[in-house]
Amino acid sequence: MFEVDPNTMLQWLVEAAEQLRAFSPHFLHDVRVRQVQLDELFALLSAVKKGEVSEAAALERLDRSPQWVWVAMVLESKLLLALDVGDRTLAMAQHLVHHVTQVVAPDCAPLFLTDGFREYRKRNISTYAKVI
Repeated sequence: MFEVDPNTMLQWLVEAAEQLRAFSPHFLHDVRVRQVQLDELFALLSAVKKGEVSEAAALERLDRSPQWVWVAMVLESKLLLALDVGDRTLAMAQHLVHHVTQVVAPDCAPLFLTDGFREYRKRNISTYAKVI
């Protein structure tokens, strides 16, 4: 979009997010899945891959502003079950896994796959699901 005030864009995004929050529970419930991929993404990593930012500079920025995009996705269909933004912490890992357990069918026990982030292996997360 061109020549649009950033505050206007922000307001549109906030309104869209509110609508999605209201719509999502009506659409995403009792989902039956076999596998869920859990991942945390940091937007700066794509800039490192493109060579726009050095790895050292990316790590320095990460230390100053550690906001991550947390994603839970069904592998077969690429359906996003949960999406959140926050620090790369145990609390966020717990929140993501708990959100997924609220979306899948009560008798569904999907296999949770991760990149090995150690916080997913904590005892209180493993009570929700088997995470590898």
